[in-house]
Amino acid sequence: MNTLVDNRFFILFCILIVVVLWSMNFVFIKFVLNEFDVFTALFFRMSLVAILLIPFVKKPHKSEYVILGLTTLVLVPGHYGLLFLSLMETTSVGSISVVIQLSIPFSVLLAWIFYKDYPGFLRITGLAIAFAGIVILFYEPSMFDNLTALSIATLSALCLGLYSILVKKIKKLSSLGIIAYTSLLGAPCLYLLTILNGEDITSVFGIESQLAWASFLYTVVGGSILGHGLWAWLVKYQSISLISPFLLLVPILAVALSAIFLNEVITFEFLLTSGIIIFGISLVFMAKRTPSLSKEDI
Repeated sequence: MNTLVDNRFFILFCILIVVVLWSMNFVFIKFVLNEFDVFTALFFRMSLVAILLIPFVKKPHKSEYVILGLTTLVLVPGHYGLLFLSLMETTSVGSISVVIQLSIPFSVLLAWIFYKDYPGFLRITGLAIAFAGIVILFYEPSMFDNLTALSIATLSALCLGLYSILVKKIKKLSSLGIIAYTSLLGAPCLYLLTILNGEDITSVFGIESQLAWASFLYTVVGGSILGHGLWAWLVKYQSISLISPFLLLVPILAVALSAIFLNEVITFEFLLTSGIIIFGISLVFMAKRTPSLSKEDI
């Protein structure tokens, strides 16, 4: 295990698996939301994740329920709730997609504060270049027309960045255990959000689309269990300043996959800007190595 944890190219391989899984997740979510209401889909997704994982993971130590509770609050009503609230406040989805990427510099900054995980000049430069590329790629002229929506989205991004910091503090529970119990604790929060949003949770029983159900199962297994499980493992044992910037690849690959599966158009501007983002992330990867964390360090 220690050899794999210290092998930078194995870590890169794991990060890229997460990027692919989460990029595909965006495509499948589009198919899900053609049939499901938003919070209803999230409620059933987290409920099923908990049902599938709880029998196979150890129970949390009683001393970790508080940090698990905080992690769940930050992720579910914090990130998910605020994200969808911001989307309800504006029609500028592109601007929200940019603001949510602030979770990555937020997580790097918070790791620097709480774990002394200094990113170094080259990583900061690479992150700045990559993030600038994201802004150029998804910028819309109406981006600042609705400051309320952007403020809510910024809080959502901060919650997502804080999620990584809290996951690193969960010492005794496995990565899949973290996903299982945050899903279990988060499901009631999502049920409440479905009620507040006026959704009929029983509407799912009338869904007949096989594509919608297959896509929903992917969000459970590929997006949550495999994607979030592997990411939780990476967060626990790796420098956040190394791994987080790679998530800027997710929207790029998501757009590319959308072109394949949803017939969306790929432009020259997209290819050029994607090259800038990939260059920035390559600087992060080439930066001076930060030692991996041992179990005693987390």
